[in-house]
Amino acid sequence: MKFDQLVGAVIHDLKNQLQALLDYEREAIEQVPENYHQHLTPILQRTNRLKNDTLQLVSLFRLGEQRHFPLDDAWPMDTVNDAIEATSLQFPTIKFHNQIDEQCQGFYSEMLLHLAIITLITNSAQAGATEIWFKASDEHGFTITIEDNGPGFPPEILNGEWDSSKREGSGLGLYFVELIADHHRQGEQHGQLDIANRTPTGARVTIRLP
Repeated sequence: MKFDQLVGAVIHDLKNQLQALLDYEREAIEQVPENYHQHLTPILQRTNRLKNDTLQLVSLFRLGEQRHFPLDDAWPMDTVNDAIEATSLQFPTIKFHNQIDEQCQGFYSEMLLHLAIITLITNSAQAGATEIWFKASDEHGFTITIEDNGPGFPPEILNGEWDSSKREGSGLGLYFVELIADHHRQGEQHGQLDIANRTPTGARVTIRLP
Protein backbone atom coordinates (compact mmCIF):
# COMPACT_ATOMS: atom_id res chain seq x y z
CA MET A 1 0.00 0.00 0.00
CA LYS A 2 1.33 3.44 -0.94
CA PHE A 3 1.91 6.02 1.79
CA ASP A 4 -0.91 8.31 0.59
CA GLN A 5 -3.31 5.35 0.51
CA LEU A 6 -2.26 4.43 4.05
CA VAL A 7 -2.88 8.01 5.24
CA GLY A 8 -6.31 7.99 3.61
CA ALA A 9 -7.20 4.70 5.29
CA VAL A 10 -6.08 5.98 8.71
CA ILE A 11 -8.13 9.17 8.33
CA HIS A 12 -11.18 7.16 7.28
CA ASP A 13 -10.79 4.85 10.31
CA LEU A 14 -10.39 7.89 12.58
CA LYS A 15 -13.68 9.28 11.27
CA ASN A 16 -15.46 6.01 12.05
CA GLN A 17 -13.95 5.84 15.55
CA LEU A 18 -15.05 9.42 16.31
CA GLN A 19 -18.59 8.64 15.14
CA ALA A 20 -18.67 5.60 17.43
CA LEU A 21 -17.33 7.71 20.33
CA LEU A 22 -20.00 10.34 19.66
CA ASP A 23 -22.71 7.68 19.76
CA TYR A 24 -21.38 6.35 23.10
CA GLU A 25 -21.27 9.86 24.56
CA ARG A 26 -24.86 10.56 23.49
CA GLU A 27 -25.98 7.31 25.08
CA ALA A 28 -24.06 8.13 28.27
CA ILE A 29 -25.49 11.63 28.63
CA GLU A 30 -29.00 10.15 28.45
CA GLN A 31 -28.20 7.79 31.35
CA VAL A 32 -26.70 10.24 33.87
CA PRO A 33 -28.63 12.75 36.02
CA GLU A 34 -29.33 16.09 34.38
CA ASN A 35 -27.17 18.04 36.83
CA TYR A 36 -24.11 16.32 35.29
CA HIS A 37 -25.01 17.32 31.71
CA GLN A 38 -23.19 20.63 31.94
CA HIS A 39 -19.93 18.70 32.44
CA LEU A 40 -20.55 16.18 29.65
CA THR A 41 -22.01 18.48 27.00
CA PRO A 42 -18.68 20.22 26.19
CA ILE A 43 -17.08 16.81 25.64
CA LEU A 44 -19.92 15.89 23.29
CA GLN A 45 -19.52 19.18 21.42
CA ARG A 46 -15.76 18.72 21.03
CA THR A 47 -16.17 15.18 19.73
CA ASN A 48 -18.77 16.38 17.23
CA ARG A 49 -16.36 19.11 16.05
CA LEU A 50 -13.55 16.56 15.65
CA LYS A 51 -15.84 14.30 13.64
CA ASN A 52 -16.80 17.17 11.29
CA ASP A 53 -13.15 18.21 10.95
CA THR A 54 -12.17 14.65 10.10
CA LEU A 55 -14.89 14.48 7.45
CA GLN A 56 -13.44 17.66 5.98
CA LEU A 57 -9.95 16.15 6.04
CA VAL A 58 -11.15 13.00 4.26
CA SER A 59 -12.76 15.13 1.55
CA LEU A 60 -9.69 17.35 1.18
CA PHE A 61 -7.57 14.24 0.77
CA ARG A 62 -9.85 12.86 -1.91
CA LEU A 63 -10.12 16.21 -3.68
CA GLY A 64 -6.33 16.52 -3.61
CA GLU A 65 -6.08 13.15 -5.31
CA GLN A 66 -8.64 14.39 -7.86
CA ARG A 67 -11.00 11.57 -7.03
CA HIS A 68 -14.51 11.85 -8.36
CA PHE A 69 -17.47 12.54 -6.10
CA PRO A 70 -20.62 11.44 -7.97
CA LEU A 71 -23.19 14.14 -8.72
CA ASP A 72 -26.91 13.46 -8.55
CA ASP A 73 -30.28 15.16 -8.19
CA ALA A 74 -30.59 16.51 -4.67
CA TRP A 75 -32.83 18.76 -2.61
CA PRO A 76 -31.00 21.63 -0.89
CA MET A 77 -33.62 22.10 1.82
CA ASP A 78 -32.82 18.58 3.06
CA THR A 79 -29.07 19.08 2.63
CA VAL A 80 -29.22 22.24 4.76
CA ASN A 81 -31.38 20.55 7.41
CA ASP A 82 -28.82 17.75 7.70
CA ALA A 83 -26.00 20.30 8.10
CA ILE A 84 -27.98 22.17 10.75
CA GLU A 85 -28.53 18.92 12.65
CA ALA A 86 -24.80 18.14 12.42
CA THR A 87 -23.81 21.50 13.91
CA SER A 88 -26.66 22.39 16.28
CA LEU A 89 -25.06 20.33 19.07
CA GLN A 90 -21.84 22.29 18.72
CA PHE A 91 -23.54 25.67 18.37
CA PRO A 92 -26.78 25.38 20.40
CA THR A 93 -27.31 29.15 20.73
CA ILE A 94 -27.39 29.89 17.01
CA LYS A 95 -30.79 30.47 15.43
CA PHE A 96 -31.07 28.84 12.00
CA HIS A 97 -33.48 29.96 9.25
CA ASN A 98 -33.82 27.46 6.41
CA GLN A 99 -35.80 29.50 3.86
CA ILE A 100 -35.26 27.10 0.94
CA ASP A 101 -38.38 25.97 -0.90
CA GLU A 102 -38.91 22.21 -0.61
CA GLN A 103 -39.42 22.02 -4.40
CA CYS A 104 -36.02 23.58 -5.11
CA GLN A 105 -33.72 21.01 -6.71
CA GLY A 106 -30.03 20.88 -7.57
CA PHE A 107 -27.57 18.55 -9.24
CA TYR A 108 -24.57 18.17 -6.97
CA SER A 109 -22.57 15.95 -4.64
CA GLU A 110 -24.74 15.93 -1.54
CA MET A 111 -21.82 14.84 0.63
CA LEU A 112 -19.60 17.71 -0.53
CA LEU A 113 -22.27 20.40 -0.31
CA HIS A 114 -23.23 19.12 3.13
CA LEU A 115 -19.61 19.59 4.24
CA ALA A 116 -19.44 23.03 2.60
CA ILE A 117 -22.49 24.19 4.58
CA ILE A 118 -21.09 22.76 7.82
CA THR A 119 -17.86 24.67 7.15
CA LEU A 120 -19.71 27.94 6.51
CA ILE A 121 -21.87 27.49 9.63
CA THR A 122 -18.70 26.94 11.65
CA ASN A 123 -17.09 30.05 10.15
CA SER A 124 -20.16 32.15 11.01
CA ALA A 125 -20.33 30.83 14.57
CA GLN A 126 -16.64 31.42 15.19
CA ALA A 127 -16.99 34.98 13.86
CA GLY A 128 -19.71 35.67 16.43
CA ALA A 129 -22.93 35.29 14.45
CA THR A 130 -26.10 34.42 16.36
CA GLU A 131 -28.41 33.90 13.35
CA ILE A 132 -27.83 32.21 9.98
CA TRP A 133 -30.13 32.23 6.93
CA PHE A 134 -30.15 29.78 4.01
CA LYS A 135 -31.61 30.48 0.56
CA ALA A 136 -31.35 28.65 -2.75
CA SER A 137 -32.49 28.98 -6.37
CA ASP A 138 -32.60 26.49 -9.24
CA GLU A 139 -33.17 29.11 -11.95
CA HIS A 140 -30.28 29.68 -14.39
CA GLY A 141 -28.16 26.99 -12.76
CA PHE A 142 -28.12 26.32 -9.04
CA THR A 143 -27.15 28.73 -6.27
CA ILE A 144 -27.23 28.45 -2.51
CA THR A 145 -26.63 31.43 -0.25
CA ILE A 146 -25.67 31.48 3.42
CA GLU A 147 -25.99 34.78 5.32
CA ASP A 148 -25.31 35.65 8.94
CA ASN A 149 -25.57 38.58 11.34
CA GLY A 150 -21.93 38.51 12.40
CA PRO A 151 -19.31 41.23 11.88
CA GLY A 152 -18.81 40.43 8.19
CA PHE A 153 -15.61 39.69 6.31
CA PRO A 154 -12.52 41.82 6.94
CA PRO A 155 -11.14 43.75 3.91
CA GLU A 156 -8.28 41.31 3.29
CA ILE A 157 -10.71 38.40 2.94
CA LEU A 158 -12.95 40.39 0.59
CA ASN A 159 -9.84 41.26 -1.43
CA GLY A 160 -9.16 37.58 -2.01
CA GLU A 161 -6.34 36.88 0.41
CA TRP A 162 -8.19 33.72 1.50
CA ASP A 163 -7.21 32.32 -1.90
CA SER A 164 -3.50 32.53 -1.18
CA SER A 165 -0.93 30.06 0.14
CA LYS A 166 -1.43 31.40 3.66
CA ARG A 167 -4.32 29.56 5.28
CA GLU A 168 -5.42 31.25 8.47
CA GLY A 169 -8.73 32.01 10.15
CA SER A 170 -11.80 31.84 7.96
CA GLY A 171 -9.61 31.64 4.85
CA LEU A 172 -9.07 27.91 5.22
CA GLY A 173 -12.78 27.24 5.38
CA LEU A 174 -13.47 29.42 2.34
CA TYR A 175 -10.69 27.69 0.44
CA PHE A 176 -12.25 24.30 1.21
CA VAL A 177 -15.68 25.51 0.06
CA GLU A 178 -14.14 26.89 -3.13
CA LEU A 179 -12.56 23.49 -3.85
CA ILE A 180 -15.99 21.90 -3.42
CA ALA A 181 -17.61 24.42 -5.77
CA ASP A 182 -14.88 23.93 -8.37
CA HIS A 183 -15.35 20.15 -8.25
CA HIS A 184 -18.82 20.59 -9.75
CA ARG A 185 -18.29 20.81 -13.51
CA GLN A 186 -20.34 20.55 -16.66
CA GLY A 187 -18.21 20.79 -19.77
CA GLU A 188 -16.04 23.89 -19.43
CA GLN A 189 -18.24 25.36 -16.71
CA HIS A 190 -17.37 24.91 -13.07
CA GLY A 191 -18.77 26.02 -9.74
CA GLN A 192 -17.77 29.31 -8.16
CA LEU A 193 -17.76 30.91 -4.73
CA ASP A 194 -18.77 34.54 -4.14
CA ILE A 195 -18.39 36.38 -0.83
CA ALA A 196 -19.68 39.78 0.29
CA ASN A 197 -20.80 41.70 3.35
CA ARG A 198 -24.42 42.41 4.18
CA THR A 199 -25.90 45.77 5.14
CA PRO A 200 -25.81 46.88 7.90
CA THR A 201 -23.79 43.93 9.21
CA GLY A 202 -23.09 40.31 8.46
CA ALA A 203 -21.50 38.09 5.84
CA ARG A 204 -22.91 36.52 2.69
CA VAL A 205 -21.49 33.49 0.86
CA THR A 206 -22.98 32.24 -2.40
CA ILE A 207 -22.09 28.92 -4.02
CA ARG A 208 -22.91 28.87 -7.74
CA LEU A 209 -22.99 25.50 -9.50
CA PRO A 210 -23.42 24.89 -13.27
